[in-house]
Amino acid sequence: MKKATNESVIIARHINAFLSEYVPSQKSRSSQTLKSYQYALALYIGFLETEKGICAESLCGGCFSRTIIEEWLQWIMEQRGCSPETCNNRLASLRAFLKYLGSREISLLYLSEDATRIPRKKELRKKVKGMSKKAVQVLLSVPDLSTKAGRRDLALMIIIYSTAARIDEILSLKTGQLHLDAEKPNVTIIGKGSKIRTLYLLPKAVAHLKKYLKEFHGDNPHPEAYVFYSRNTGSHGKMKSDCSKQATEKTCQSST
Repeated sequence: MKKATNESVIIARHINAFLSEYVPSQKSRSSQTLKSYQYALALYIGFLETEKGICAESLCGGCFSRTIIEEWLQWIMEQRGCSPETCNNRLASLRAFLKYLGSREISLLYLSEDATRIPRKKELRKKVKGMSKKAVQVLLSVPDLSTKAGRRDLALMIIIYSTAARIDEILSLKTGQLHLDAEKPNVTIIGKGSKIRTLYLLPKAVAHLKKYLKEFHGDNPHPEAYVFYSRNTGSHGKMKSDCSKQATEKTCQSST
């Protein structure tokens, strides 16, 4: 087995710190976002090994040159059939790591600067076709309101429909982020990169959420309790996306 160079050890340590410490605390708490960074870096290192003959023990700053990154992007597009959108996402992940690396190793700062000059792949604009009002009404009529799970599913569907927020953003919501009695009722969403945005709610959505909160959280909800929580861990345990996905799929199947 080839002995790792000092520079490869340094880079490997920074990759580990980037994924295990920096991304979860500074970029996003979403497990899906973390997986995206992990996959992009693993894909790049795999490309270096299989296409360039550069093993992990030989990693150096030159392995992240603009030329090699551009070859990698072409490779994932041609050999792996990735779309321009996917290529741009992979590039964004690699850029984020190189920016982090440059902030820790000043001698490698030039890598981040070079990477920012790599042009993004041209994306085709997709026409978004939303559900009709009738289709939404049918979907919302499916949950069985005679059961507690059905009433929860309806509230979850209503807030997703009302805010158009990502599922993980909704599942990360705590009751203190709901401002249902404000002059303009709203919800505070904490998105990727801890970016905060305010989304306003329509009266019908507010009424449904108030009813849900009273049943599932009582008259005085704890501000740190998750709006949608796990039955196993209680209101301070976040509901997993797999559970919400199963509920949505079940609802969709029932509506067809």
